[in-house]
Amino acid sequence: MLKDFWYACELSSAITNKPQQVVMFNQRFVLYRNSQGQIIALKDQCPHRGAAFSLGWIEKDCIRCPYHGWKFQADGQCNEIPSNTPGTPIPKKARVDSYPIKEKYGFVWLFYGDLPEEQRPPLPTFPEYMVSTMRPVYDDGIDNANYARLMEANLDFTHVIAVHRKSFGQRIPINKTINYDVEKYDWGAIAKVNYESLGNSKSFLNFLLGGRPELKTKLTLYLPNVTLAEISVGRGSRFDIKFGILVAHLPINENTTRVKRVLYRNVLPIPWLDGFFRKIDHKLAQEDTVIVASLDSQSMPKISDELHVAADALDITFRKFLLEARG
Repeated sequence: MLKDFWYACELSSAITNKPQQVVMFNQRFVLYRNSQGQIIALKDQCPHRGAAFSLGWIEKDCIRCPYHGWKFQADGQCNEIPSNTPGTPIPKKARVDSYPIKEKYGFVWLFYGDLPEEQRPPLPTFPEYMVSTMRPVYDDGIDNANYARLMEANLDFTHVIAVHRKSFGQRIPINKTINYDVEKYDWGAIAKVNYESLGNSKSFLNFLLGGRPELKTKLTLYLPNVTLAEISVGRGSRFDIKFGILVAHLPINENTTRVKRVLYRNVLPIPWLDGFFRKIDHKLAQEDTVIVASLDSQSMPKISDELHVAADALDITFRKFLLEARG
């Protein structure tokens, strides 16, 4: 697990005043809201016998262990042991780790590391046009595949013609070398690829958009576990169809990932159509997962262990980031 990063670990709407467990790389965390609505995050393991706090309950903004009722404060310090007479000193070891938390864009971000606040990286900034004007649809599921390998698929411009060939990939005109620049920054990378047209067939979509539509794609990596695909179909007019596919990949273990997706759209932003778009997005995501789960190596291999072409530039950048972050 990469240290000293903010992990998008849960949707804000999922955290209430009831304890909830979050698992990352086989480490258990418990999250809950206090009476002021702030989210508290602790290691989900009582130091007494190791019971999961997430099975306990909240009392006066503290959490009670479900096994023996020990009570712990938001900073992880135990402040009551019911089996001891009041006034009995609390053992110094009766404490658990607590973790900084922030909320932004509907996500809970947990900082995993030891850096002081002033040295921690900033939270990512998502495109304002997307988060302020487009209709979001949320989905949450578990994929039996490695989180970094799933992220790599979401940072790949050319897999669509094969992985998604039965859904939409057959309409994407890839018949030349895909070459592009990768813009790197401290905590991620961005790349863009535009296609001259989306397929050759005549359709109502072509008529609506004033001709065969152009396809513009922009992929962004936000370390350590978020990807964003911005897709525009049209000819640069106000009628262009736009989607944003934001994905937080929560690594449960090497071969299992909790995937939290937000599909943004400007087309038919009607609430009762959310289920329809969620179903489509889920189907396309599963097309990726089936292939990624079949990869010979689930853990990310060395760059030199596999073959690469020009179109893999963003994925290679991601792998280099992982190598640097792991030291």
